Amino acid sequence: MTQADTRPEKIWPGTAVSSGVAHAVVHVMKDDFDEPDEDPILPEDVESDLARWHKALEVTRVEIEALQKVMADEQGGSEADIFEAHLLILHDNSILKQVEKTVREKLICVDAVYYRLMCKHMDALRGLADSYLRERFLDIKDITHRVMRHLRGEMLQHPMFDDPVIIIAHDLTPSDTVQLDRSKVLGFALETGSANSHAAIIARSLALPAVVRLHNICDELHSGDPVLLDGDEGLLIFNPSAATLAKYRSREEQSDAREDALLVTRHQPSVTTDGYVVNVSANAEFIEEMAAIRDSGAEHVGLFRTEFLHLENPDGSEDWLADCYTQAVKAMSPGEVIFRTLDIGGDKVDPNMNVAAEPNPFLGWRGIRVSLGMKDLFRKQLRALLRAAAHGRVGIMFPMVCGVEEVRAARALLDECATELRREGHAVPEEISIGAMIEIPSAALSADLIATEVDFLSLGTNDLTQYTLAVDRLNERVADLYQPTHPSVLRLIEMTVTAARKAGIRVCICGEMASDIEITPLLIGLGLNELSVASGQVARLKHAIRKLDATECQTLAADIMQLGSAPEILAKSRMSAIQQYPELFV
Repeated sequence: MTQADTRPEKIWPGTAVSSGVAHAVVHVMKDDFDEPDEDPILPEDVESDLARWHKALEVTRVEIEALQKVMADEQGGSEADIFEAHLLILHDNSILKQVEKTVREKLICVDAVYYRLMCKHMDALRGLADSYLRERFLDIKDITHRVMRHLRGEMLQHPMFDDPVIIIAHDLTPSDTVQLDRSKVLGFALETGSANSHAAIIARSLALPAVVRLHNICDELHSGDPVLLDGDEGLLIFNPSAATLAKYRSREEQSDAREDALLVTRHQPSVTTDGYVVNVSANAEFIEEMAAIRDSGAEHVGLFRTEFLHLENPDGSEDWLADCYTQAVKAMSPGEVIFRTLDIGGDKVDPNMNVAAEPNPFLGWRGIRVSLGMKDLFRKQLRALLRAAAHGRVGIMFPMVCGVEEVRAARALLDECATELRREGHAVPEEISIGAMIEIPSAALSADLIATEVDFLSLGTNDLTQYTLAVDRLNERVADLYQPTHPSVLRLIEMTVTAARKAGIRVCICGEMASDIEITPLLIGLGLNELSVASGQVARLKHAIRKLDATECQTLAADIMQLGSAPEILAKSRMSAIQQYPELFV
């Protein structure tokens, strides 16, 4: 704990996006580098302080050289030359000598000395008309940023916390999250985001509390500060008092009792009162989730987001990928694991790709477009998935398809990979379920055509909602306009279900709508009988389904589809849900 322990309790209200409560110290991760204090150091600490700085420089060098190699491999030597300038700045002898001299003579911590010296260089170049010199300003800024984050222990590849922490950040990208030591993370508290941001989705997947829209917490909190994170009420409480902790302990005991009651029946089938079977599967991002998924009551994985493994190890070999996928398949056997091929792009950026920035990445190069545009990467993944299929039930589905052509192109490449593997002596099953994600309006509108090319459809309602309503689901300015129960979204879902049934194939929802028990009666009424949710939601959802009558749900859905607004629809479905399983709304 820090000296801040003596300060009074303070509460920040935010938006709850993943339930649960966590009590721990925080680890603050910032996107920028604040001016460090000129903390004095003792003469005997000079060498260790300088050694810490040299270690930060070395880690930065390795990092830049790795980026340089990727750029050279993908774009050629001339494009990689930019990193030569970064390395020259990093190893500038005059800077190194001046920092060491100042630290030794003035006995000031190296963080402040290095930062102030680099700022002087930046100030000298800032705003100059010469474009070349302006670029040097950006080079120095980038290097300073990298070194300072390493000095502060905030580069995510090397998180500097040994004990469990609550992560505090302005926002977390998927690539940020995968590099954390997730075994040491107890929750997420973010300044921005929404219930459908990837940090929130991952928190729910890992059954960790998360709260977003907590304004100014990065400025007011410091690593080591004690907090309590309430993912049920959407609160972050700094230095909680004894009375506050006692209240939360009592609440936690009651919550645990309710959860224990649900867990008793989690492995039982989810069948409505009139015999309609609904398969409840789990979503996954990481191999280490498999044990929790099996224990949750889910028999299958309805969505394994493979991009998180990719972001964790972008240069991973085919053998490594095949081993990872095989671990997941064996862990769920005899259940099925449906792997979504790489959905890179949008907010899931692979920095190693070094592609040009896009003005609107969510309408740009992402999902299946990236895979078909980088066929060597796609082949590696498809071959690894096919090899894993020899060890259990595997489904492969393609994300962000906008029509039949992309599905056909992806399937053709998959067939080529299967032929290659068989020639090489690998055992590849003759029958593997192939699916397409329906998450763009054009895909929903042509679902009848896509359905003839695949074995199943999977509705990605997070993206389907944002693309249908032209609402960025990560933009809190328009967050209130993100309405999954909007009539147009529901009509696209209904259209997709109808197309799948007509083609004789199955259809599932794997987006966040599936776990919202307020609209479970509506989804059942629309004809869904496969839902895939975060593992922590499985027992709750199965309990809700067992309380419903499918025929009554169909009548409810027919009535709802005549309504004109999302709030009306949500209210009607919620009323039905509360009537059928009020115990889940306590």
